[in-house]
Amino acid sequence: MEQLVTKLERLLKQVPIDTAERHLFLSVSNGSERAMVKNIRAANLNGCIDWLKSELTTAHDKNKYIRVDIVKSIEECTYLEVMRKLSVVARNNFFRRGIAFDKKFNIAFLPEEIMGNALIKPSVNHKVGFNSPELSFDQKNIDGYMTRKYKQSLKNKIAQRKFYVFDTQGFYLEEGSWLTLSVQKDQEGMRGVDYKVLPPYIDVAITQGADFLQRQIQDSGQFIYGYYPTYDYQLTGYNSVRHFSSLYALLEAQEYLKQEKELEESEKGLDWGLENLTLQVEEALYIKEEAPSGTSLKLGAQALAVLALAKFQTITGNDKYEAAINQLILGMERHFVDEKGETTHILDKDLEIKKKFNIIYYDGEAVFSILRGYAITKNEQHLALAKKLFDRFVAKNYERYHDHWLSYATNEILLYLKEQKYYEFGLKNAFENMDFIEHRDTAYPTLMELLMAAIKMTDQLKESDFYKTGQIKNFVSKTDFWRLHQVAIKRAAIEIEKGVMHPEMAMFMKRPDKIVHGFYTRHDKFRMRIDDQEHFLSGLINFYTYFYSE
Repeated sequence: MEQLVTKLERLLKQVPIDTAERHLFLSVSNGSERAMVKNIRAANLNGCIDWLKSELTTAHDKNKYIRVDIVKSIEECTYLEVMRKLSVVARNNFFRRGIAFDKKFNIAFLPEEIMGNALIKPSVNHKVGFNSPELSFDQKNIDGYMTRKYKQSLKNKIAQRKFYVFDTQGFYLEEGSWLTLSVQKDQEGMRGVDYKVLPPYIDVAITQGADFLQRQIQDSGQFIYGYYPTYDYQLTGYNSVRHFSSLYALLEAQEYLKQEKELEESEKGLDWGLENLTLQVEEALYIKEEAPSGTSLKLGAQALAVLALAKFQTITGNDKYEAAINQLILGMERHFVDEKGETTHILDKDLEIKKKFNIIYYDGEAVFSILRGYAITKNEQHLALAKKLFDRFVAKNYERYHDHWLSYATNEILLYLKEQKYYEFGLKNAFENMDFIEHRDTAYPTLMELLMAAIKMTDQLKESDFYKTGQIKNFVSKTDFWRLHQVAIKRAAIEIEKGVMHPEMAMFMKRPDKIVHGFYTRHDKFRMRIDDQEHFLSGLINFYTYFYSE
């Protein structure tokens, strides 16, 4: 213990401090419960270290997660000044400063405590991804947490107080060493990524993320759908599309990790889906979903079922699902796609139109899955169906949607039909949205998927006669190809930094061990749904395999 404290003291002395006194926070969690946080105020660092040494001696052997934060700067604010600071925060859970409710820090919360206990809330009118969160204090949650932590509450007197907004430098104890946490904007308090050694970060994230997703498969084969981890709220409203898409990503991960025994869990999930989510009509098969509005047969679910089943057969060589693959594609051909290639997205149980269009994802998913099915069935009718659909995308300028499934579909169809219009479609789908992709400030895993499919497509393009003879060069240049790779690397680092539930953040949630190392969406209540795991895994696996394996 003496050695650990000595090493930490050396790090703490290097932190630039702009306060008259020294403030130190110690956060500890046994893994099954939310972190307990204590803090000390002293005239100098030595006074804090003596306290820390005593606390760590007691805490070290009992706790799995240990973290220390030192206050770097403090800003005194009125209630209105704090509210102004909150009003300019563009996304929920992106306010990354601590708040003390008195000058002596007798009542003080780290940024991670604020987020982990939802002490600041968005307005009731907030819609994730569409408008400003208009953040404000959550009086109920503050009183609840204060009662647990301090055995007292503010008694609704927030507006009458002065506040002390502070910044910290954090250190997390990992495998016997102190990890210096980031102070970069939006990443404060969590680990950063060193671009120079990116591969290990990604490999670990894939390994741990796959383990998290596999833990969500229950004995029945159905997933736990997801969590809002702040209060360990389990999500409801199971989704047939996400059941199969998550299995597809898990199979990708198991292939990447060369796991064989773990494939049994994915097989269990596939079996559950075919037993509980299917409707047989003559020789065709449909994926069904029950909801209060009645039975829905979704094109997206139909497609992702094919994709997952085909992936299992490709990995294992086991053709037990080949009949189902053929029946599902037949269902698409009969009732989801008309003679002109127009799609219907949702049918009712009688195979009548329930909703003509639901979401653009379904169309790209359909083509991608049919082509993956074709790789197994070798049925030319399947290839013709995919072509009919894709020709409709081109005619209707679907590249304007910049969708990752359309990028996957483009790359896949070019394996069989190397037509100029498909190359041009794929280039527009990716490059016309490149500024947004490069500068997006949050984790956004589908962008990684789009980029990797586009990179593989441009590799094909560079070998084509269309490119070599200059027929298509007006769309892209060598600089564009270079930029595509650089943006992919940048996004990979962002996904790891801002999308992984690292232990230094997980420890402030209600059940840390339950959610640690999973992938999450910070600005949507730290949401951890199975499809969040799916998109992160697929994007990172494709990235790592392309840049570092192949």
